[in-house]
Amino acid sequence: MICICICMATLFQITIAPQTTLAGQSAVSNMNKTNYGFQLESNVTNGNSPSEVAYRNPQHGIFMLFPSNWTFSTSGLPDYTQIGAFYAPLQNISDPIPARLTITVMSYQENISLKDFTNMTLSSLNQTGQVMISSSDPTTLAGRPGHQVVFSTLPNIGNPVIFEIMHSWTTVGSKVYVFQYSADSSKFDAYLPTVKQILESLRIE
Repeated sequence: MICICICMATLFQITIAPQTTLAGQSAVSNMNKTNYGFQLESNVTNGNSPSEVAYRNPQHGIFMLFPSNWTFSTSGLPDYTQIGAFYAPLQNISDPIPARLTITVMSYQENISLKDFTNMTLSSLNQTGQVMISSSDPTTLAGRPGHQVVFSTLPNIGNPVIFEIMHSWTTVGSKVYVFQYSADSSKFDAYLPTVKQILESLRIE
């Protein structure tokens, strides 16, 4: 039941966070959000201006690099296990919902195996009856065995927009790390290379 609730919350509550931090702003070089459990640091890679921003979360041992024109936010997340989200830049006025990559960390009292969590998650997705799974395969996250499933939401009266979602996860002891990329189905492929690059930079300590 817990997994079903998490899946429903993260899949269908596609909202834009009201308080965000634009990584490309000059203030990012002085940003140290340790009181929120994370840090953002400019990462100069091409000489003069930063093209990437380093995200660090010491509490959960997470390190990632993301493009400086993306927006990072810890606000407006639908579930308490979500610790942050990266939002792609809006292209124009007809682009009201940005593509996003969210980070979820679930902590349990007992160690969780990748196999058990994978089986539970896939079962939960199938039980919703509101998604169509296109692929489900083993993957590697931060050098660790993981699993990745790609699926799309089915249109309904309350939400006619079709979203395509890539759900990736790995387990480390009693923690489960979930990274979910979601976008309007028409824009999913456009941002997918960038999201893959962000995930390739992932380190979990």
